[in-house]
Amino acid sequence: MRPSVSVIIPIYNSGRYLREAIDSVLAQQYGGLELLVVDDGSGDDGPSVAATYGMPVQLIPISHRGHPAARNAGVAASTGEFVSFLDADDLWSANKLALQLGAFEENPSLDLVFGHMQNFISPELTAEEQARIKCNSAVLPGLLQGSMLARRSSFDRVGPFPEERKMGDFLDWYGRATLAKLSMRMLPDTVVRRRIHLANFQRTHKHLRRENLIVLKKLLDLRRAAENASR
Repeated sequence: MRPSVSVIIPIYNSGRYLREAIDSVLAQQYGGLELLVVDDGSGDDGPSVAATYGMPVQLIPISHRGHPAARNAGVAASTGEFVSFLDADDLWSANKLALQLGAFEENPSLDLVFGHMQNFISPELTAEEQARIKCNSAVLPGLLQGSMLARRSSFDRVGPFPEERKMGDFLDWYGRATLAKLSMRMLPDTVVRRRIHLANFQRTHKHLRRENLIVLKKLLDLRRAAENASR
């Protein structure tokens, strides 16, 4: 019997690219799939786009609390043995789940399986708009939530995403997973394509990037505390 997989897409005024993101998940052609679109208080047509699909797509409305809280709400509502994530403007490769579930089957001791990622400039942008964007199109190791497939039990061992973080929430979670000594594997295959456009969160919230430094300091402090406790 194939394991069940829960996929969580948080949305906040994300209707423009949402249909492509959902379609990239459904293209996995995987029977044991539930797709939870968590509406973080959107004011656009994103929720109505999600509602047009029916099962296995489920729409979960919450009050606006930010993307970490939306992901946590999706995890709380999920029922799958495995959990994965996708941003509403990104795309999964068609064989993402097959590759990652194959890795878990090959090595049942794994907790997390990642794959590589590749950026692409959104095709609707004009040549002038594209010229304003720096886009590294190289295939790179994808240490981000969209490239990860996690055992639900392993995710719960680490705990939820920090909801006080506006940026760096996955860095915080991944750091805690490393400190918890979760078993991880990075596949050489590209499993997610990250859309670069004029309204990317990292682009429009540059003032929050210092939160990444705060997260790194927190993780270093936790590591030092763990090392001292083991002496």
